[in-house]
Amino acid sequence: MKYFIAFSLFCFSCAAFGQKKAELTFNVDGVCGMCETRIEKAYDLPGILNAEWDLETKKLTVAYKTDKFSVEQLHAIAARAGHDTDIAKATVQEYAGLHGCCKYRDGASCGSEGHDKDH
Repeated sequence: MKYFIAFSLFCFSCAAFGQKKAELTFNVDGVCGMCETRIEKAYDLPGILNAEWDLETKKLTVAYKTDKFSVEQLHAIAARAGHDTDIAKATVQEYAGLHGCCKYRDGASCGSEGHDKDH
């Protein structure tokens, strides 16, 4: 019985610690702080450890559990939020839901008034 319990605990610990984590960086189109907030919020999901989008470089870095998400799924999350990536494009409806200053396909920019993360 003692060996069974020890073996069970070993198997449980392997399963708990066996989840692989990875980090992926890819391009996500956007133009302002509102875009940054929207993009990062879209990745607030179980299995996503961290997501940060850089306005200047237009790069998103996502730390995630590989047993929960594939690379394609990570790109699709941004597209569902209305933002194109290298391999996933937002639908017309998803893109149409963006604020006017966030319409990166149409050459939008926030202009001199800018938009920060709080809008």
